[in-house]
Amino acid sequence: MDSSVLKHSRIAEIVNSLVAARGGRVTYDTGCGGREMLIAAGAHLAAETGAQLTIVEARVLHSEVRALVHELQPGIRSAVISADEAALQPAGTTTGVLAVHADVLRNADVREPLLAMAHSADHLLVARHDYSDTTLDSLAAPGLVLRSEDLMLTATPPPGPRPGAAERRATTIPPGLYALVAARRSTPPSSEERKQRFLQQLNEASEEQKLGFDELAREVLSEDPAEVRQRLEQLKEQGQQRAADYPAPGPGRPADRGHGHGEEQSAAHQQHRPHGPGRT
Repeated sequence: MDSSVLKHSRIAEIVNSLVAARGGRVTYDTGCGGREMLIAAGAHLAAETGAQLTIVEARVLHSEVRALVHELQPGIRSAVISADEAALQPAGTTTGVLAVHADVLRNADVREPLLAMAHSADHLLVARHDYSDTTLDSLAAPGLVLRSEDLMLTATPPPGPRPGAAERRATTIPPGLYALVAARRSTPPSSEERKQRFLQQLNEASEEQKLGFDELAREVLSEDPAEVRQRLEQLKEQGQQRAADYPAPGPGRPADRGHGHGEEQSAAHQQHRPHGPGRT
């Protein structure tokens, strides 16, 4: 058994309600800590009233039940017995707090003795599944219910206003990158600035090309044939590279026809075109 489940707010609420009502019943889904709630409510109620706690549970769980009782309320008087042992108790001798898990009622032979114990006890606590026997339900009130969805973890928002998208980005994006992005977004380039930037790039390319011809002119005037030939070869290579990057349409490379129809498409249209009267 795991005592940590008792820290869940909904489970703690049910335990407190059972103790405040001086008894009751909890119907729970499997895995929701029903046995822990039963033992915790019984131990706290016994501690408050000063009465003895008697727990009826399957024999294989007795050591775990005793350990949990000692962990929660080490100073109380308690006894953990099986359903068969409970059936041997003399009628009317059970007092104090009686805590029963309804799974032990599967054996029909113990139902009447346990019902008699429930009548003589000062306080009755029952934990059960939906499919458990209902013999003790009428004596264990109020009836509480705990479902699996009640224990779903929900994120608790921090106090104060919820941060917006900008604040969340500021906490996840590195400061330098965030500042750069913010600066670019705050001052987007206008259409005029983009135009001037484009013209500047064109001028730089023109200046580079002009510089190449000026250098060639100076080399021609210097009457150095080797330098002239070398420079001509460089210009020739540059021209070939530009021609390769931007090929012009030719006989071997038909121009883009856009969305026009080719000959095969045109023939297909002619074949499927409906014939008018008198045509065969």
